Amino acid sequence: MEQRRLPGLNREVSALGAGCWTIGGLAINRGVPIGWAGVDADAAFAGLVRAHDLGVTLYDTADVYGLGRSERLVGRLLGEVNRSRLTISSKVGYFAGTAAHPYQAAQIRRQFETTLDNLGTDYLDIYFLHVSDFGPGDRYLEEAVETVQQLKRRGLIRAIGMRAPHEFAREWATDLGHPRAAEAARFLTLLARVQPDVLTARYNLLSPIYAPDETDIFDLARDRGIGMLVKQVLGKGLLIGTHDPLAAPSFPSGDHRGQDHRFTAPALQAIQSGLSVLRQRFGPTRADLTRVALRYALQRDPAVAVLVGFRTSQQITSNLTCLGEPLSSDDIGAIGLTMSSVRDMLTASRPANPNSQQEHSA
Repeated sequence: MEQRRLPGLNREVSALGAGCWTIGGLAINRGVPIGWAGVDADAAFAGLVRAHDLGVTLYDTADVYGLGRSERLVGRLLGEVNRSRLTISSKVGYFAGTAAHPYQAAQIRRQFETTLDNLGTDYLDIYFLHVSDFGPGDRYLEEAVETVQQLKRRGLIRAIGMRAPHEFAREWATDLGHPRAAEAARFLTLLARVQPDVLTARYNLLSPIYAPDETDIFDLARDRGIGMLVKQVLGKGLLIGTHDPLAAPSFPSGDHRGQDHRFTAPALQAIQSGLSVLRQRFGPTRADLTRVALRYALQRDPAVAVLVGFRTSQQITSNLTCLGEPLSSDDIGAIGLTMSSVRDMLTASRPANPNSQQEHSA
C-alpha cells in the first residue's frame, strides 16, 4: 500500500483509507435517515481486518455513523492490532443528545469521551467538526473551537479537522453574482476561525472541473499546509455501476439513499450513459470502473488520502486491489469531459427543494 505524508497531521498514512460510514448500518438522527442498509456487523468487522491486512493505516469514522456502531467496530479492530501504527479520525457535530446543540462545549466533551470509549483508545489522531451549523448567529462557534483546541493542547487529539464544501473556489467568495458566493465566503470565515489541520471533502468523477484561474479546495489546502481526506470517491457505489438503471432500488427507513435523487431511475440512466463511455475506454468490469474512480481521485493531488467505503471483506478487497497503472493526462481529460455532461443531466433532474438536513448530502 502506497504511503503518503498527510500535511497538517505531518504523518504518513496509507494512500487509501477505510471510510467507515458504510459499516454503521441503519440510523436516524433528528428525524433524518443517515445510515446504510445491508450491514452485518461480523462481515463489516471482517472487512476492517482485511483492510488492515492489505496495509490500510487510516480509518475514518464518526460518532453519528450508526450512532456509535461504526466506532465500536473500529474499536474491535484496535483491540487486536498495534494502535500506534494507525491513524484514526472521528467527528462531532451531528448528534445533540439532550443538549440544545451538538456544539455546546459540554456536549462535545461527552461525545468525545463516548468516542474514546467506543474505540477503546485514549486519543484520536484527527477530530473533525462535522458540520458548519454552529447555531443561530454562530452562537456555539467560539466554545466549539475552544473545546477542540483544548483537546489538542492536552494531547487527546493530534489534529483538528473540518468539513469543506462539496463545491468551492476561493474566488467565488468575492463574486457576488456567483450562486455559491455566500457558501464560499462562509467557509473561508470558518477556516480562519477554526484553523484546521486537516479538511475532508467530497471528490469524485462527478465533481466540477474548475477554471485555471480558480483556487479549488485542493489548491487552497496545499497553499496553507492543510491535509486533505477525500470521501465518496465511488459516489456511494453509483460510479462503479452497482445499481441497475432500469430498476431503481428501494431502501428501508434509516438508509439515507432513499432521499438521494441520484438513486432514482432517471438519474441512474444519466450516470449509466457516462459509465458506458468509460467502459469502452477502460474496460467493462466493475473493477475497471473502480480503478478509474480511485485513480482519478488519487492523482488529483499527491498529498491527499482517499477514503474507500465497504461493508464486507470482499468489497474492501476488490476496492483496494484494482489500482493497476496510473491514468494518463489524456485519460483524465476524457473522463472529465464525459462526466461533466452527466453532471449537467443530474443537476437538471435534481428536485427543486432537496432535503438540506440530509447527512452527507449529494
